[in-house]
Amino acid sequence: MSERSPGRTVLGDRAVRFQALAGLTAQVTQGAGGIGIILVVRQHVGSLAVAGAVLGALSIAAAAARPLQGRVIDAGGGAGLMALCGLVHPGALAAIVGLSLAHAPGAALIALGAVAGLALPPVSTAMRVAWGERFPSEDRTAAYSLVYLTQELSILAGPLLLSGLIVLGSASVALLGVAAVSAAGTLAFAASIAAPAPSRRPRREEGGRGRGVLRSTGMPALLAIAALVGGVVGGLEVATPVFASEHGAPALSGVLIALLSVGGIAGAVTYASRTWSAPPARRLPALLALLAGAAILMIPAGSAWLVGALMLLCGVSLNPALTTLSLLVERRAPPGAAAEGFGWLSTGFAGGTGAASAIAGLVAHHGHGARSAFVVAAAAGLAAALLAVAARARK
Repeated sequence: MSERSPGRTVLGDRAVRFQALAGLTAQVTQGAGGIGIILVVRQHVGSLAVAGAVLGALSIAAAAARPLQGRVIDAGGGAGLMALCGLVHPGALAAIVGLSLAHAPGAALIALGAVAGLALPPVSTAMRVAWGERFPSEDRTAAYSLVYLTQELSILAGPLLLSGLIVLGSASVALLGVAAVSAAGTLAFAASIAAPAPSRRPRREEGGRGRGVLRSTGMPALLAIAALVGGVVGGLEVATPVFASEHGAPALSGVLIALLSVGGIAGAVTYASRTWSAPPARRLPALLALLAGAAILMIPAGSAWLVGALMLLCGVSLNPALTTLSLLVERRAPPGAAAEGFGWLSTGFAGGTGAASAIAGLVAHHGHGARSAFVVAAAAGLAAALLAVAARARK
């Protein structure tokens, strides 16, 4: 192991530190926006179904938009796209608040939810592109780990900010405040990438897209693995609240989910702190095996302490696995199409999370409660690990 710390190299760059802080604030709506929408729409419109539909529209639109946003970033329009998203996304959230207060029809709110999702700032994709251009390949594991660390911290901080603003005012004021913070962070991030560093990657040729990202060798397998990793998260997000309720302590559900994020932060810091001699394709199966193993052990677990420890272990392996997937997507994407590849990675992960959540909810309702939902998460993790091994063998 080299004494040189890639993590310190990345964090030693002043521009990266500024972009990480701006990116953290830009992404606060990812953790807090959904909660705020549910609270505001339910309170003023009186329908939890409408609130859920608004949030669903936002999530689906965001997942669909990521590859298109990535294509714009690849074409050199990252700063302009981020600035536009920094205005439209918070504006749509503010409009949801305003129309909810006016008791507007559900269809109008759902449409605004879709607009908010389409304009959800692609901070993580833009970060990976900007930092991939800034650092050589040996530092990109650290750089991409910092991307996920920033996102994880934002997802933790957003709900805390929302809760504090609710205490000081109301759910409507809180959602407006979170939207304003996101706008400021996104616009600051956009300004910081307006004059990019000298590129270490080729740009996509003007006038043509070349070979499609999804047709690139190995890319379909990587996106399938991303969807299965998302399936682990989706299964756990359903299983943990059910488990906590079955044990007479529903408040524990938030703590258990938070442990996944805490583990993710620890995993990202650890993964970024050293230089890895093994190539990403060899690291990925081991990380996914650790993720799957922790999920499998939750199936028979009867103790909240044990489930909490295993959630922590899942988080420790989750962010390094996603970082490694990003490295592999970067290598497999056609020249000048890395951002679109990252966009498809986000779409695959989000799609897997949503699908597994739905399946886990169904089997938990009709099956054996939390245990069956844990089975969904474990099956997704095991399938991801096996697919990673098979993809490496076919290389």
